Amino acid sequence: MNPRQDAAAATSGRSQLIRTVRNALPWYLFIAPASLMLLALMAYPLFDTLRLSLFKWGGLGPQTFVGMRNFAKLFGDEVFWRALGNSFIFAIVVPFFTVSIGLFLGVAISRRMKGWQVYRIAFFIPVMMSGVVVATLWANMFEFNHGLFNTVLRGIGLDGLAQNWLGDRNVALMSVMLVPIWQSVGFPMIVLLAAIEGIPQEMHDAATMDGVNEWQRIWGLIVPLIKPVLASITMLSIIGAMKVFDLVLVMTKGGPAFSTQVLGYYLFETAFRSGNFGYGSAIAVVMFVVVFAVAYGYVRGVRIESVEY
Repeated sequence: MNPRQDAAAATSGRSQLIRTVRNALPWYLFIAPASLMLLALMAYPLFDTLRLSLFKWGGLGPQTFVGMRNFAKLFGDEVFWRALGNSFIFAIVVPFFTVSIGLFLGVAISRRMKGWQVYRIAFFIPVMMSGVVVATLWANMFEFNHGLFNTVLRGIGLDGLAQNWLGDRNVALMSVMLVPIWQSVGFPMIVLLAAIEGIPQEMHDAATMDGVNEWQRIWGLIVPLIKPVLASITMLSIIGAMKVFDLVLVMTKGGPAFSTQVLGYYLFETAFRSGNFGYGSAIAVVMFVVVFAVAYGYVRGVRIESVEY
């Protein structure tokens, strides 16, 4: 290729690059505000939390660099390990029941059971309620002397089953976990219902002609076809369960004897109540790593793939 052809090729390449940039520029301008907001509200706090985890700071005054001491302290912190364990229990129990109940409610509503319109609205109402309101409501129902549960048990002669639901370390965590299950079950129900109703009717007709019962229809037809949606909603439920905070704050404050302590509340308690922002930031960093690792491991293990009908 002679110099003239080289120059022509270079000019053509520059022209093509200019056209590409010119065509893409409006789209970059459209996403620029959201990108700047993402950097300001997420990326910067994340990196600043990582920086602050290397310091000792009480919220006011100078920051003292301590290196990895905050993280080393975590390994000997029994409350931290208890909070981590409880967070994992939340991440297993709450998504399992939430998604399972949501799936069966979605299947029942898709079969147009009697009163399905009312059920669809009724089960979704708690999703729209504030977590603090829900926690306050359930804390009153769990109250030992005049709460709804113990009042009903005593009223039907089952006084021996009345419990100090939030004051007994043996049942407190289970009691708290009931609340997000009740509140959140409507979300997977609605999402899975939409996925179920997207299955072609011909497939249901073919299954009916083959003589399958409802259990066989669920496990052999519905679940395989909505598996990508089921996997995605489960992942969101796991992440949400690991970040639980407001329910514990309102209902138990991590007690009794740290039996309901979770990472989110322990972070809040350490940083904002004890004024140890450096150590609290270290907890926040570990919490981020744990949630990211769990989500990444779940996605890699489940392999969310689309299904074509």
